[in-house]
Amino acid sequence: MSIEEGLIDGILAQWAASPEADWLCPGVLRRARRVPVMAAAMDPVLTDPVSRALAGLDAAPDTGGLSTEDALWAAISRHDGGESVPVDEARPLAEALQDHPTLSVPALRLWIQADESRERKARAALSEQDLPYVFPGELHPLSIELLASADRVMTALHVDWMRKLTTWASDALRADARALGFWFWPHLPFLDERKLATPLRRLSRIRRAPPGARGLAFAYMHRIGLDVGPGLKLAEPADAFVAAVAIASDRSGGTAS
Repeated sequence: MSIEEGLIDGILAQWAASPEADWLCPGVLRRARRVPVMAAAMDPVLTDPVSRALAGLDAAPDTGGLSTEDALWAAISRHDGGESVPVDEARPLAEALQDHPTLSVPALRLWIQADESRERKARAALSEQDLPYVFPGELHPLSIELLASADRVMTALHVDWMRKLTTWASDALRADARALGFWFWPHLPFLDERKLATPLRRLSRIRRAPPGARGLAFAYMHRIGLDVGPGLKLAEPADAFVAAVAIASDRSGGTAS
């Protein structure tokens, strides 16, 4: 076992000895469901049916009576479990949440995964050779298109344009980290990692970030081949935990979208 693997296992074991439910947001749960050691530790601290479904502990609850937000996560939990979500369920959720500050990305992604015509629309939008200016910290509609579809459409774009899109979209990393959305996670193999390295290093050192935000940056850095061992050893517990769960999910073949 490498030093890094030992570090990750140690972080997870420490959390499992005294589980903290506050750190188990949807983005983390979707990766935790792919880490065998997490299941037993999560079971006693998760009581919400939607959270339990996202963690892979129970079947997703019936969407009847759920809020739009919970209905989205219930549908995503089914998708993560290998079930196809029909277009007529995914599309209304995406349309209802298109202006939501943190749910617009996963909602549109669910729709694109269910609907080839919506995927083609995303490809057309990302092929336009005119990138708008985005105020720092804002999530532009085109960024949402990219973060919902890049793994499906980037391979059809010219490599130079893919690099420009990666640089342009990197401004959304901070919004992703604040939400602990893991929006970039499934797309990292399809983006230009060289254009992400510097923004991610900056993000890993950001001050006054929400708990776990720097951990998301560490997880992304690890996924693109950067050394995160020194940073993880000094990280706050929430950041170390978030990074460890995501890195361990990769070991388990985790590609939760």
